[in-house]
Amino acid sequence: METLLPVQTEFHIGIDDTDSRLGGCTTYTAALLFQELVSKGFKPVDFPWLVRLNPNVPWKTRGNGALSLHFSLEEEQLQEVKKIAVAVVERTSDLSQRSTDPSVVFLKGRTPSQLVEFSIRALHDILSVREARHIADAVGVETHLLKGSRGLVGALASVGADFSGDHTFEIIAYRTPENIGTTRRVNHDSVRRMDAMFRGLTFNNVDPETGRVLICPHGPDPVLFGVRGEDPASVARAFGQITVGEPIERTMIFKTNQGTDAHLGCHRTIDALQPYQSTVVVGRVSDAPRILRGGHVIFRTSDETGSVDCAAYNATGSVRETAFQLTLGDSVTISGGIRSRPPGELTLNVEKLEVTALVDVFRWENPRCSRCGSRCESMGKGQGLRCKKCKTHLSKTSRVQTTDHRKISLGVYRPPPRAHRHLTKPASRDRIHRPTFFETSEASIGQTLESLVSISVASS
Repeated sequence: METLLPVQTEFHIGIDDTDSRLGGCTTYTAALLFQELVSKGFKPVDFPWLVRLNPNVPWKTRGNGALSLHFSLEEEQLQEVKKIAVAVVERTSDLSQRSTDPSVVFLKGRTPSQLVEFSIRALHDILSVREARHIADAVGVETHLLKGSRGLVGALASVGADFSGDHTFEIIAYRTPENIGTTRRVNHDSVRRMDAMFRGLTFNNVDPETGRVLICPHGPDPVLFGVRGEDPASVARAFGQITVGEPIERTMIFKTNQGTDAHLGCHRTIDALQPYQSTVVVGRVSDAPRILRGGHVIFRTSDETGSVDCAAYNATGSVRETAFQLTLGDSVTISGGIRSRPPGELTLNVEKLEVTALVDVFRWENPRCSRCGSRCESMGKGQGLRCKKCKTHLSKTSRVQTTDHRKISLGVYRPPPRAHRHLTKPASRDRIHRPTFFETSEASIGQTLESLVSISVASS
């Protein structure tokens, strides 16, 4: 008699807002939960997802990241997994902080298109809790709010994320509890050597202009360091090259949208701009750049619907320098975040600047000497011109129009890696196009996950 195998179903867990500005980390919560579920025999179908959302949300904590886990489960396993998930989130959330509103969501079955669309909008817009509740009810998502409801938006968006296109990976090493809040003991020379070895496979390890190591955070959270790259094997190998002077509690590899410019996929006309959006605006420079106190550059851009001030801050390096060289009529594509300033004015903070067309700039000059080529000078009103060098007199007294050499050229300008946001796509990734790059089979995912979990459990 043929034995029927248990029916497996997709099961998705979304988590957000377990941390606060004083500590904690939602990636740590997800890593802990993932490893606990795998150690109990539950089968993951992918790496945990670290989904960075709109970086311009004013109430975000640090990187505005939400997490989701994806498993294949039997029907009778669902309740146990839910119970474990809620317990782990409760145990690792900083509930004492007013700004912390942990949320856990559960979705059984395939991700519906409404949730995918919601997640895309969460990358560049401000979404309300009311809309999140409506979406959850409409698609059958089960929600658990441990305190307030603000974390519901991110938890839902993490489940609905679409990684079928561009994505990256990050391996994160976590600290033991007794070391949290102390100086991170990571050998910076080993990081620089690793960066040289894995250039093109990893990114944003070291700032090339200053030599500053970028993989270590600075806050009182449990993250020791994280290495970002193009595939799981590369980040795992790069991790092995780093020397640390303190124990590592556990590690986890995340699939993520970091380094993809995912938040800059929405083009808007200027009249449609709203505070806190991430957006792309196409226009022409309509007011000459000026320098503010602190070295920041402000210029105005217009399209057929209106105009907006654009701010290139001092820390953005070549973006600021290029912005200062713009002139009236230059065509630009500006990517960044919208900020509101009184009385109701908007500013587009420039994250990426593309110069698409430059106008000719003319100026009037005295003519050059026909004999030696030097510039002539006026001898006084009505007295003609004289060569500065050979003293030849010119009967021609009119000035000539010349074209100024522009100090900038067409192209895309980004800030240096030290000023990148989590989602900012570095120049090194410009030619990488998923899903054909670094394709990963289901078998290799399973092998990597199994190896990762065994290493992590052993180090915990």
